[in-house]
Amino acid sequence: MKRRLLVATGAIALVALLAVPFAFAQRMHAMRGGPAGDTPGGMILGHLRHAQAQLGLSDQQTADIKAVFEGLHEQNKAYRQSMHSSMEQVAQILIKNPNDIASAQALLDQQIENERAMRTNALNAVAKALNVLTPDQRTKLSAMVQEHLNRRLSK
Repeated sequence: MKRRLLVATGAIALVALLAVPFAFAQRMHAMRGGPAGDTPGGMILGHLRHAQAQLGLSDQQTADIKAVFEGLHEQNKAYRQSMHSSMEQVAQILIKNPNDIASAQALLDQQIENERAMRTNALNAVAKALNVLTPDQRTKLSAMVQEHLNRRLSK
């Protein structure tokens, strides 16, 4: 049971470690006024360079991982847009009729399904990215994730 929990926690941490830089990069592009697609995965390049050094990734592995997460970003684009508009729609429904909870709840339920789809897509992307790594690189990554978790838990 502890092993399953550890594996699940590690997988979640890995998803977070690999997915967050993309979201942050998109936000940074928006804050600078540049289009989101300007330099896809701008922030991730720094993290990939770090991983390339730490794990000994080849240029091809780095390119493959970058392509996986660019694909994830594109795959989830419609979901992100839908989620933003659905929150606006929920607000409008409740402003028009504060008692129309059923309609607002239906939109929230759809948003939850979108979030689930995005997370499933992220898990699939992480699995693809991990398949690019050699067994030795995955072992090193596992140690890096465990070290990261230990630092977070000790705070």
